[in-house]
Amino acid sequence: MRGLEKNFGAVQALAGADLEVYPGQVTALVGDNGAGKSVLIKTIAGIHAADGGEIQWQGKPVRIHSPRDSAALGIEVVYQDLALCDNLDVVENMFLGRERTARGLLAEDDMERAAAETLSGLQVTTLRSIRAPVAALSGGQRQSIAVAKAVMWNSKLVILDEPTAALGVAQTRQVLALVRRLADQGLAVVMISHNLNDVFAVADRIAVLRLGQMVAQGPAEEFDPPLAVELMTTGRSDRLGKVKVDPEAEGRRVLPEPVDDSGTGTSRTAVVGAGQVQSLGAYARSLWTKVAAGQSGVLPVVLGVILIAAIFQSQNAKFLSPGNLVNLLVQGSVFMLIGMGEVFVLLLGEIDLSLGFVAGIGATIATMLVQPDVGWPWWAAIAAALACTAALGALQGTLITRVRLPSFVVTLAGLLGFQGVMIELLGTGGTIPIPDETINNLANGTLSRAGGWALTLLVLVVYAVQTALRDRQRRNSGLVAPPPGVTALKVGAAALAGIVLVVVSNVARGVPRFPLYGMPWVIPIVFVVLTGWSVLLGRTRLGRFIYAIGGNAEAARRAGINLAAIRTLAFTLAALTAGLGGIIYASRLRSISTSFDGGTIVLYVVATAVIGGTSLFGGRGHPLHAVLGGVVIAAIVNGMALLGLPAAVQLMATALVLLASVTVDVVVRRRGETAR
Repeated sequence: MRGLEKNFGAVQALAGADLEVYPGQVTALVGDNGAGKSVLIKTIAGIHAADGGEIQWQGKPVRIHSPRDSAALGIEVVYQDLALCDNLDVVENMFLGRERTARGLLAEDDMERAAAETLSGLQVTTLRSIRAPVAALSGGQRQSIAVAKAVMWNSKLVILDEPTAALGVAQTRQVLALVRRLADQGLAVVMISHNLNDVFAVADRIAVLRLGQMVAQGPAEEFDPPLAVELMTTGRSDRLGKVKVDPEAEGRRVLPEPVDDSGTGTSRTAVVGAGQVQSLGAYARSLWTKVAAGQSGVLPVVLGVILIAAIFQSQNAKFLSPGNLVNLLVQGSVFMLIGMGEVFVLLLGEIDLSLGFVAGIGATIATMLVQPDVGWPWWAAIAAALACTAALGALQGTLITRVRLPSFVVTLAGLLGFQGVMIELLGTGGTIPIPDETINNLANGTLSRAGGWALTLLVLVVYAVQTALRDRQRRNSGLVAPPPGVTALKVGAAALAGIVLVVVSNVARGVPRFPLYGMPWVIPIVFVVLTGWSVLLGRTRLGRFIYAIGGNAEAARRAGINLAAIRTLAFTLAALTAGLGGIIYASRLRSISTSFDGGTIVLYVVATAVIGGTSLFGGRGHPLHAVLGGVVIAAIVNGMALLGLPAAVQLMATALVLLASVTVDVVVRRRGETAR
């Protein structure tokens, strides 16, 4: 850089600063607070555009206007806050914004191998697993991941902002050793640090910045700590150019070997058991470790469902009867569907209070379009209704992301406004019946007994084949895979659940005059939506971006993710799913009316997602959580109705379950923060 200038109004942050950085060397940039160090590196990184001066890259003048420009040159910056998403694992963080895909889905195995190779090349050996969430790592390990992320992309210059700040002695040694290895591999490294001991431990060159001007720069052997301090504070020194220090005598760049800071006392490889099959005991211990750390997944809600079922069955033997169980699933299907939509928004750390009446508008439009005087076919009416609800979600998402209005306020306004729209569409006529039997059968129709078995068998075969092939592919690729026994248990558990569902559904549950049996249509509908949204969130770039924004929006922005577009799309998908839930609601009643209580529905929907395990703080959740939470809500309402308890008791019981679920969420979150 030659004569670099940067002004912020009347404040001159850089006043003709010069700096030279060489490949294969660590250049330490030092200066007091306010000297302009951060502005200097942000100008190199493209965060700020220079007002004057020239930047030369490999002997040629260049213009850097954005982070993309700097990344294209091979410049990567590791900021002091690291810009990592705690809810994502090591591999997901290292590839954030640059994910590899195959046929539209994330190439997880390919990215995992590349991440392991990069960490191995940098001799980062203290990780138990590169599939561990970053939240579970120590400070030194997190810093190592941030550095490894920066050097993956054919980087030529890596800038580190205070890489050892707030680290312990062992972690600092680990990071400094990593910095030294970067230069030894031929990269140019700029390290900003207030710790002169760290500076003189690894630096080949030292540059001193004061009040926006470079007052001195040169080989580290020409500086010592007192001279650096004098230059940082006064900008001049009579000793400049007269210091000759023996690096070996000072211990400069003589670093200890990396030490283990994982808390186990033994060094770990970047990929534990790579190319080997874990034993069943090791796999069980790994699961128990996750549960003890608060990463229990859906285990609490599953145990809660079992407990609720046991309590109600002990009070009324009809609770677990086939007819009641099927009725319970049909009742909960509306909450499950709209809840899966709410999960999209909760993952961002936002909330949507309008989904209840968005669902009502979807049901109203579909009902009106199939009326005899309009005459739309059922499929066109449903498509139009879903398109309208998606448009409502896009409108709200735009207001939240572009105008930057709080989601609570926008969706609360939507709750009120959409209720008015629904009333306006229905008029004062009260109830409008649905004349189309196909739409009515979405919630009331059933498959034949043979059809239920055939559909379930097909799903189980596909699941078993995919699970077995994936585990075998990971083992053949040299990646960690669960033992074959665990794979067999997963497939067996899925098969048992499917068989029980079909058997229960096929039991005659009507009355002799009106027999009823077979799996309700709505169960496969919920399963299809669950599968589709699970793939979208877990296997696509869009899903990865949603989780990243919920975990650390600033890290996602620095990774090049378009936050406004992703957030708007999440609100759109939420409203689209809610529209389908509203159509199922109307299908159950075979009509839609102005008495539709979207306000109560949305409260139950939020409770459904949270009870199932989705975090209110963003970044953690899954569509399955809404399904399980819907089962809990339906079980409470259904069981208390069987016991003849009033609605007031049902509401209070649901409130207690919701409070318990939020308490678990908060405790898990605090445990993760304490662990770091």
